[in-house]
Amino acid sequence: MIKWLFLIHFFYTKTMLTLTSLIIAAAVIIGLLVLCFVLPHPITWLMTLIMLALTLFVLWPKYQGQQQAMAHGEVIEAAVSEVRHWNRKQSDTIIDRYEIIALAPNPNTGKMQKFVSPPMSADPKPYLGDTVKVKVDWSNPNAYVMDISFLPFQVP
Repeated sequence: MIKWLFLIHFFYTKTMLTLTSLIIAAAVIIGLLVLCFVLPHPITWLMTLIMLALTLFVLWPKYQGQQQAMAHGEVIEAAVSEVRHWNRKQSDTIIDRYEIIALAPNPNTGKMQKFVSPPMSADPKPYLGDTVKVKVDWSNPNAYVMDISFLPFQVP
């Protein structure tokens, strides 16, 4: 159960969200609600509450933040500081994952703001320059979208 919660949290916090993601989350919640009435067990209610909480407190604010950045953000050049690499086991295979980490000074606070790309399955290092474009709304610096359209592969 804890592993699934971690995976759901990881997906919700690290990926670019679309309206489709919200619709899928709503469909899962509706399905879980139906399951609660068909199989009235505390576990089904707990699963429904966890999914509802993740959607309302993680998925929805992240989606709104990305929309806010796209509508009101400014495009900046953030310095690439590293490409984070880790492995993830899926069934019997190990999958490599990569994230671009970039930094830029926040004009409101003067502190460095960290920007993280969505996880990708191919190494972006050969295609990276010294900087990457990020569209950020400085009134809410956690509302940003990193431009990774220059990569020759699709990022899920």
